[in-house]
Parts: sequence; C-alpha cells; structure tokens
Amino acid sequence: MKTRLAAVAAVAALGGAALGYLIAPSPGDAFARPMAHETASGTLHLALNMPAGDRAKAASLGYDLFDVDPDADDIASLPKGGRALLWVGNTTCGDFQQGSASAFADTVKRFAGNDRVYGWYLSDEPNPDECPGIVDEIRRRADIVHRYAPGQKAFASLTDWPMRPLKPSATHLDLIGLDPYPCRTDGEGCDLDAIDTMVGQAARAGFPRGMIVPVFQTFGQSCNDGERNWRLPDEAQLRSILRRWDRLVPRPAFDISYSWGRQDAWACPALADATGRGGTPDLQSVMKRHNLRRTGPALPPGRTPTPTASTKPPASPGPCPGPASP
Repeated sequence: MKTRLAAVAAVAALGGAALGYLIAPSPGDAFARPMAHETASGTLHLALNMPAGDRAKAASLGYDLFDVDPDADDIASLPKGGRALLWVGNTTCGDFQQGSASAFADTVKRFAGNDRVYGWYLSDEPNPDECPGIVDEIRRRADIVHRYAPGQKAFASLTDWPMRPLKPSATHLDLIGLDPYPCRTDGEGCDLDAIDTMVGQAARAGFPRGMIVPVFQTFGQSCNDGERNWRLPDEAQLRSILRRWDRLVPRPAFDISYSWGRQDAWACPALADATGRGGTPDLQSVMKRHNLRRTGPALPPGRTPTPTASTKPPASPGPCPGPASP
C-alpha cells in the first residue's frame, strides 16, 4: 500500500532488553484508555501518498491525519488541527527507516512530547512467510514506541498474506490497516465480500475489531505503468465500500484512503484525480461527506505542540508498492 496508530498506559519493563523495551498492553487495552484530548468515538482520516502542496485541499475534504517523515518542520507545517503519522517503516521485507533500534529509539524520544504526532507507521504489508525476522523487528520497534512515547500508536498495514504470525501478542502493535480492494478490472461490479474475508482473516489471527483501520479503495490502474488489476470505483461503488466497512468496523481509530496521489507503477488514476471533471467520478465529494460526518478530534484549544529539534530524516522512500497481487 505504501513504501512507507489508542492510548497506551505505562507497562512493566522486559528484563534484560538492551534498550529497556516494554511489554505491550494486552490486545484491546490501548482502546480502553483514550488520551485525555481524544474522544472514544472520534475517527481520524488519512489519505496516503499526498504531496505537501495538496494538504490544504485534503483538509477541506475532512482529512486530518497526514503521513509524513519524522521531521519537526514538516509536522509544524500541517494544516491547523492536523496530526502526523510518522513513516519509519519498511515494505514487505525491505529495510526499515532509522535502521538500527538505537537510531529509531533516538527518533521516537525526539518526538515523544510533540502533541501533533499521532503515531508511527512501522511497516507496510510485511510478509512473515518471506521474511520470518519481520515479526521480531516490528515488535522491537513497537516496544520502543510504548517505552518512550506512551500514548502514541504503533501501526502497520497488513494485506492478505499470512497474518497469524503478526498477531498482537507477537508484534505488540496497537492498530493495523487492512487493505482489501474490491473493484477489479475483471468485472464491472465490486466484490464487497473481499472486505468481509480480510476482516475475518484478521479476526482468526487474533486481532480484535478495535485494532482494525479500514483502507478504502480510491485508486485504479488504467493509466499506470505496471499491473492493471484494479479499477477506480464510481461514486455509488465507493459509497457501498464505505457502508460495508461502516458495518464491519463502525468506529475505527482512523481510516485510510489509498491513494490520494498517483504512483507510476501502482496507482493511476487516484483520489486527487477523481473530482468529477474530465470524465472522472467525483470521489472527493463522497469522501468529504464521509469524513466530515465522522471528523476526529483535533488538538485541544490553545494547546501548543511541544517544540522539537529539527533534524532531517533519511531520504523519503519511494512510492508505495501498491496492493499485493492475489
């Protein structure tokens, strides 16, 4: 989905760990104790692969969570009330940003007091069959978040690869994205049962519904350079996708639109194109109605984010690898 999230209480240290990692809360604990400035029912809205110049437009459509690199200046420049999901992850079996655990811990400590940081995007579509060590690496990084930034979320996006090895007790994640894409090029309709199937797969792997972050299909593959398996939904089809997710996961911590921007190999057209002009469906209006109906919590009035040192991270990863092939 990309080449690049319920408050966590302090918990006991894991003896002998070099960095003092903590045992993550039991599944569901993170959702029973919302942060003081959040509400139990608020849902944030994120659209991936968004250039900085498009954030104001997206904010007018109700998007209030933005994936950015761990950079203080970039976080401070987010639209008013916007929060950050910091991309520090890997893709499938690729390398992690801030490659060593100590470097990642330093980064987390640097942003632990920043109220605009919602959480950490630790991994995108990890495949434990291909890279068995990925589970331990995700857990190591989730424990660092819990130790140094309690209240910020540890998030990874999963697809229909094996999920059981990534269960909460193994990875210590707080939230997971699920990305079934029901609208394919081999038919005019959209297979909404694909959403039920992946939610069921996650349940069998041990993920409670409260951990699930829905990923909505807002892309097609009619103008990209790579595979062409998926088709941009029309307005009615996107509304059907939203209704199905609303029935299965009615109050997620946040939701994701994939993708806002085009990706040469994986996503074209995308939500940024879908304005109702030039023969495209008006998916932006559909998402605006959805987002503003369920706008999540912003920063508390008058509260200023804690300043953090501005340190440029490593070069931003390339565009998302797109949905996994079935």
